[in-house]
Amino acid sequence: MERLQAAITKAREKQKGMAPQSASRQNSGPAPQSEASALWQALPEVTFNPRTLTQNRIVSMEASAEATPFDMLRTRTMRIMQEQGWKRLAVTSPTPSCGKSTIALNLAFSMARQPNTSAIQIEADMRQPSQNRLLGLSRQDRRSGSSVADLLSGQTQFSEAAIRRGNDLAFVTNEAPVRNASDILLGEGVGDVLAQIEADYQPHAMIFDMPPVLVNDDTMAFMQHVDCVLIIAAAERSTIAEIDRCERDLASQTNVLGVVLNKCHFTPSEYGSYGKYGY
Repeated sequence: MERLQAAITKAREKQKGMAPQSASRQNSGPAPQSEASALWQALPEVTFNPRTLTQNRIVSMEASAEATPFDMLRTRTMRIMQEQGWKRLAVTSPTPSCGKSTIALNLAFSMARQPNTSAIQIEADMRQPSQNRLLGLSRQDRRSGSSVADLLSGQTQFSEAAIRRGNDLAFVTNEAPVRNASDILLGEGVGDVLAQIEADYQPHAMIFDMPPVLVNDDTMAFMQHVDCVLIIAAAERSTIAEIDRCERDLASQTNVLGVVLNKCHFTPSEYGSYGKYGY
């Protein structure tokens, strides 16, 4: 805890008197576009089962009425990020079971459907990984032996840990829970790892599925590496006090884009086909 507090204090002092800026850093400059495209092509490609995705509420792989709320969220999010020159977006929640991982994945699929837009989704919630299940990835599809922990600690290259769908969307997931997640997220080399991924693959957005803020210190440990954050709250579950505390803590470290109220229930007569999904 003392290590985390020291890191937060250092980050706050560094930010004093400075305008908001991008967390993105490039080690050796961006690779030529042709080289970046070749690196994307070299990643193993997987095919997702639409039925499995829909059962797990991942509905934005293709354009549809169900995907529209996520497309609206994508448009607003990307507009702000592009205006500010931001690339790294964290998605978190005050507490568990708010649907943050579902939102993060839907947002990634929606972004990748945009023309000439690429996104990288990294499952930084290493204590309670869920993306392999949500995506319906078989053991054959997964990068066995590689994890986000290995990637961020420099033990594994992005090319050894990531999978892709098409040429515009890549994922790094976790095979099993990691106990020392906060130590990994506080690692001195994390910033260099992320900067190298950006320089090599040139994504328009990197989305980090983070742990709930009020459960452990993992998310706060990582905020120095992102440009902005979305908070996912659950209707009839998240309290005003939880949302307020979460927002205040995050705002001390990065730019809060807003709070998304998830799991709402509207009547179809008022909201058409979107009502039954409750996003």
